[in-house]
Amino acid sequence: MDTNKKNKTLPDDQENYNELSESELKIYEILYDALEKAPENGFSLGFQNQIIRKIEVKQQRKFNIKVYALFSIILLMAVVFLTTFFNQDQFSMMFSMFLEYKFIAAFLLLTVILIQLSSRFMIFKELKD
Repeated sequence: MDTNKKNKTLPDDQENYNELSESELKIYEILYDALEKAPENGFSLGFQNQIIRKIEVKQQRKFNIKVYALFSIILLMAVVFLTTFFNQDQFSMMFSMFLEYKFIAAFLLLTVILIQLSSRFMIFKELKD
């Protein structure tokens, strides 16, 4: 919605609004200088953002714990379900295959563990900064 500013009239008290006295200019200067400085005896200027970030991290951690718990329960149920279908010959074959490829399995397991640990260390480092 456009308004025609040329035809707009100002009330009497706003006609000289742009003219400020020296005392008002001094007050504004003091105010702006004080706002540029960080508070001396209070919270830092980024305090609110830090608190919000910590709350979000805690909520994310709670959610991750729930997801990991659900995943582990489902995995346990799947393992129990699969073990009911195997007989002794299949177990011996799987065990011999595991012994044959044990170094690959150990490498994959170690890689996953290192990725998880490095991810946690990076997150903790970010939180401390």
